[in-house]
Amino acid sequence: MPRMMRAVRLDEVGPPENLKLVERPVPEVGPDDVLIKVGMAGLIYGDAEARRGTYFSRTITPWYPGREAAGVVEAVGADVTAWKPGQRVVALILTLGCCADYVLASTRPRPLPNGHTAPPADIIALPDHVSFGQALVYVINFRLGHLLFHGSSQVPSGAAVLVQGASGGMGAMVTQLAVAHGCPVIATCRRSVEEAFLRDLGADHVINVTQTDYVAAVKEITGGKGVPFIFNGVGGETLNTDLDAIAPFGELQAYGYVAGKQPFDLFRVGKTIALKTFAADDFFATPMFPAATAAMGEWFRSGRLIDPGAVLPLEQVAEANRRLDSGEVLGKIVLEP
Repeated sequence: MPRMMRAVRLDEVGPPENLKLVERPVPEVGPDDVLIKVGMAGLIYGDAEARRGTYFSRTITPWYPGREAAGVVEAVGADVTAWKPGQRVVALILTLGCCADYVLASTRPRPLPNGHTAPPADIIALPDHVSFGQALVYVINFRLGHLLFHGSSQVPSGAAVLVQGASGGMGAMVTQLAVAHGCPVIATCRRSVEEAFLRDLGADHVINVTQTDYVAAVKEITGGKGVPFIFNGVGGETLNTDLDAIAPFGELQAYGYVAGKQPFDLFRVGKTIALKTFAADDFFATPMFPAATAAMGEWFRSGRLIDPGAVLPLEQVAEANRRLDSGEVLGKIVLEP
């Protein structure tokens, strides 16, 4: 094993160009640690927000990004019995640092620079047929989507759903979950390549919002009734216009804001609806999170697996962040050391 490795570092919050590839020592393995040789590292929208300094928690520099890694166990600490070198794994590591050649995953809680404590790394063994890229498509977004769709909303089989921004990481997962649950899916997007992607995922209706008024289209599809469930990770003005697309007694899940945050005119509704927000931390201590993890394991065994929309070399981390910022990502974008 080498002494030094490459890692992505941010010294000042701001544009993608602030992310640099640097040399740093390979982490020392403590008694409770698992050292993973990174095969691929995943990026999420929260990584871009933290880079910009707009995340809900302050970005303390130097900052080493990446909370998702898939790869092979390189070494384990003396007190680690569940893992051994050579195992293929995917991991969610909230101490970060996954955008590197190697990353340390602790099996114990660890303090963070902001004073909070990170839980133990969530390490999952990978079946041989699941690629590193496929694992990263699902490790966060499938479980969050499952918590939204089955845990929080408890969508009945066959209920129609509208998925806003359906070609993104979370939107694609909600779309897949809804299709598997026998729900008619209306999916929105902005590009023709996204239309094809969503049809391939099984969406019944795909609406390109740059060409079509999605509210009018939803009303036409539903015979004027509206949809009983809306999953919105876009935010912006769509939260207000969703009120015109939702059915009476419908439920609107607002879980993201890639289009920005705007005031929500609650009293314009004129109908009885439920509005839900989503904070993943609230679910981790409930039975819903292990249920989501078990469902992901079953999906790995028998479900249809999709590949990342883009795989870029580690040195192109700035370009990967530019694509995150612009929304030009189909499903998932990953980096390969």
